[in-house]
Order: sequence, then structure tokens, then C-alpha cells
Amino acid sequence: MKLSRISSSRNWQLKVALAALILPVFVSTVSEAQVSQMLKAKESEAQKFVVSMNKAQQVYYAEKAGFTSSVSNLLVYMGRQIKPNSANYSYSIGMVSKAAVFNYGVSKQANLKSFVGGVFLVGNKTQTILCLNVAPGKTKPANPTNTKGVLACSANTAKVAQ
Repeated sequence: MKLSRISSSRNWQLKVALAALILPVFVSTVSEAQVSQMLKAKESEAQKFVVSMNKAQQVYYAEKAGFTSSVSNLLVYMGRQIKPNSANYSYSIGMVSKAAVFNYGVSKQANLKSFVGGVFLVGNKTQTILCLNVAPGKTKPANPTNTKGVLACSANTAKVAQ
């Protein structure tokens, strides 16, 4: 009788020890997946905002024969009343020439990636591109380029499908 009690006691201890080893790995995996999803959702919001800025710049150009350097001017064309600054991103516009404008979604968090959208006048039409920083951080992405009508992302950035 005593032998069976010792055996079942050891089984119980083994089960507890095994659970103590496996449970943190499972919880850690779930937590990492949840964090990853939250980061992607925040980045998706910024991506959509910069894409909307690109489209609004195209409409603005068609109506005014030029680009705007004011995010406020674009909000009318974007069809939404979103503030140009959120808890996670700061939005701005950089004008280099009359033939190009750059729309930025720069991360305020070290663990989020930043975006840059470019709208270029190619011939008599506008073309857009969307790029994001390869690494997360609060760094403003390098401007995309236009070489004879071929748009490309710059160093340390990657093209994002729109």
C-alpha cells in the first residue's frame, strides 16, 4: 500500500514539474503572437493613412496643378477626419520639387516601422509608391526615387504593395 502511494506521489510531482516547464513556453508563444498582431495593426493604420495621403495628393494635383505641403489640406480629400498625429505616428509632408512630394508616417515608438509615400509627376500623370523602413524605429524613411519614370524605394526601405 505504501509503495503505491509513493509511486502516485512521484507521478504527481513529475506532472507538476512538466507543466511548470511547458506552460511558460506556451504562454510566451501566445504573448509574442499577440504582441506581433498588435504591432501589425498599428503599422497597418499608418500604412493606410500614408496611402490615403498619396491618393489625396493625386486628387489635389489634378484640381490645383500642384502638390500641397499641408496635411490639413489633404484631410478634405481623404474623406476622414483623422488627426495627423496619433499616439503611435506623426504624419507630415516633404516637398522636394514641383514634380514630387513625399508623405511620411514616422513612428513615435521604437518597435514600429515608419512609412514614406512618394507621388511623382511622370509625364503628365502622377504615379505613387509606398515604402517602409526595413527596421523598426523612430527614423524618418529615405525618400523614394524616380529614374526615368521607374519609381523605387531607397536604401534601408522596402516597397509595400498598395
